[in-house]
Amino acid sequence: MIRIVLIATGLIALGIIFPQNAEAQFYKGKTITMIVNYPAGGPTDIEGRIVAQHLPDHIPGAPTVIVKNIGGGSGLLGSNQLGDSAADGDTMGFFTLDVMAEITDNPSVRTHFADFVLLAGVESPLVAYIRKDTPPGINVPADLMKAKDFKALSLNAQNINSINQELALDLLGIKYQPIPAYRGLKEVETAILQNTGQMANTSLSGWLGSAEPSLKGIVIPLWQLAPPGPNGTHPRSRSLPNMQTFEEFYASVGGKPLAGDIRYEAMRAASDPQLAMFRVAAMPPKTPDNVVAIMRAAFEDMWKDRQFLADYTRVLAIEPVMVSGAEAQVILGNVGKVRPEIKKFLVDYSNRVTEK
Repeated sequence: MIRIVLIATGLIALGIIFPQNAEAQFYKGKTITMIVNYPAGGPTDIEGRIVAQHLPDHIPGAPTVIVKNIGGGSGLLGSNQLGDSAADGDTMGFFTLDVMAEITDNPSVRTHFADFVLLAGVESPLVAYIRKDTPPGINVPADLMKAKDFKALSLNAQNINSINQELALDLLGIKYQPIPAYRGLKEVETAILQNTGQMANTSLSGWLGSAEPSLKGIVIPLWQLAPPGPNGTHPRSRSLPNMQTFEEFYASVGGKPLAGDIRYEAMRAASDPQLAMFRVAAMPPKTPDNVVAIMRAAFEDMWKDRQFLADYTRVLAIEPVMVSGAEAQVILGNVGKVRPEIKKFLVDYSNRVTEK
């Protein structure tokens, strides 16, 4: 009896050891290429490089992770290249999500985000900001209501940053000039610094880690477009507890009720999935389950690593709010459930923005 128990115990131990060894051997000596779908120096790239630095420590076999920037097409060039990559575990992406491309069936999309295998996501509000010297002078956010014909800078007309910025200003009834012509948010920030334009928006990391410190004294934050909360609410992000939401700003300047306004419904339909996981780590469609399990576990482990969190916070001034790969997959699956009339409105609206 004792001998049988010992044999059984030994077999159980081997069953535990062998899979661990197999995991370690899979990535041992390998290099993983991480595609970042925006240019070097921007918020997506900054976050991606912190991930690339720490992720190998949490993958069995400790592979090397190198960053490859493929900017352009509002992120679609990079995501398309990941979709074309072999599903062998050697290529992954760290992207700014492009929900608008999914909702509007952008013909430039070769691989839909819902088809990627998602490893993790990072929640992020968007921050709208404007130069203080925008006529007649912006001393407090409500002074925006006195401004007119300023230039609102953003990425291409179908990018979520562009759409929600224009929709917010239209809801407020403000006259402005949309300039959806930039490749990355760092270029937008430079244009704001040079006063080529006056208003823009950016991700949480783009605001805290770049725009706020580099444009200090020049710009003022107007509002945050916060991720969705429970029961259809949009409370302030826990990352920006002292900054008013768009809804709070809108109410403070006497806006009409937002409920039932198709512009607001469209803004939230496009923005909420994006804000819930503004950055996503993904692998090509049909990546083997064993590889996905290794990589999802690595991200979950990395998000508990105090050194990773310290480096992230030092550069970006905020700890990341992680979304698991499984949660991210569900969020993207829901993008396909946007009502047809909202979808049509967003397609028509993005076309009108281009024509303005």
